[in-house]
Amino acid sequence: MKNKIWKYVEVVALHQKTKEELVELVMELQERDKILFQQYLDLGESSRNKDKQHQRELEKYQKQLDKYMEIYATSEVEKKNYKQIADLKLGKTYNVNATWIDKIVFVLKAAGRPLRSSEIIEILLKNDNTIISLTDIQRKLPPNLTKALKYGRIIGEKQKGQNGYLFRLP
Repeated sequence: MKNKIWKYVEVVALHQKTKEELVELVMELQERDKILFQQYLDLGESSRNKDKQHQRELEKYQKQLDKYMEIYATSEVEKKNYKQIADLKLGKTYNVNATWIDKIVFVLKAAGRPLRSSEIIEILLKNDNTIISLTDIQRKLPPNLTKALKYGRIIGEKQKGQNGYLFRLP
């Protein structure tokens, strides 16, 4: 109700003004509209500039993120390599470049029980491609088993009623 009354009062007030006063009022309103429209344009322009600046910052952060992800991936590969090297030095993984004696000791350690030479050969054939290329592994293994026995790296036990030895770790 108040709004209707105010509108009526405004209309009555406009009818009482002279032509010069109305022209002056229209000029003031046009000037105010011009100022408001310019402020609106400036606001839109500043908003677009902020959007562009924000987009540039996002691109910059994306580049940093990509760089950090690349560094992370590289560090994961290095970590894996260091772990493999540590495992090889600690004897936790099979090393194809190790000596025959080291390979025999590793197989016995991994098995966790005494093994016969034929079982050691089977395991070596499954794990080592270089041994597969040898023509006669049956002839290569016994001298190395003898060396390992001599150096005290393994112990050979003769079992009654069976040919050969049962090899275990000391």
